[in-house]
Amino acid sequence: MAVVETKEPESTDAVEVATRWGLVALAVLAVFGALLRVFAPGTLSLPERLDQTTLLYLGIAGVLLLLRQVKTFSLGQLKLEMIEKLREQQQKQEEKIADIALILPFLLQDKEVRHIRNLFVGQTEKYQGSGALREELRRLRSIGLISKKAGRNIGDMRDGVMLDLADNVEWTELGRRWAHRIQEIQSGDAKAEVGQP
Repeated sequence: MAVVETKEPESTDAVEVATRWGLVALAVLAVFGALLRVFAPGTLSLPERLDQTTLLYLGIAGVLLLLRQVKTFSLGQLKLEMIEKLREQQQKQEEKIADIALILPFLLQDKEVRHIRNLFVGQTEKYQGSGALREELRRLRSIGLISKKAGRNIGDMRDGVMLDLADNVEWTELGRRWAHRIQEIQSGDAKAEVGQP
């Protein structure tokens, strides 16, 4: 399976860098405001200049610097997850899909994948009965990806007879999940092929 690098992660990285530097700039600005209040010319003594407003400036600066490291913020039942945590989850999902893409060729033959895909997209007409088709469908049924419809048997699909696959079999919940994964993998492969020179 080809790996496609998109521009999206770079733009997300750029946004993250800009956000982090923006927080640092705001923190520096808050510290600068506090320093101006403390060292500005005036008649007040140093302890008097360290009032609540000056301490608030310094507190805000500290919070802004800490905010760069925060991944999750919870207040009661309100929970906000920061970009980094979401990116980690997305990376794990991409790895799982890549793992499935690596395993899939060992589990299913191309013809079996095509049957699942055809059921998924509704292209089930114009199938021609054959021994190979019956064998492939029995294999898919034995591993739990499809089941035969009530009153139908895979063995009834006679050689040379045109049939609609959806009239004879349907996918199971596991088969539906595999069909979605196959679509994701194949659409990823199609994007990779389009992106190649």
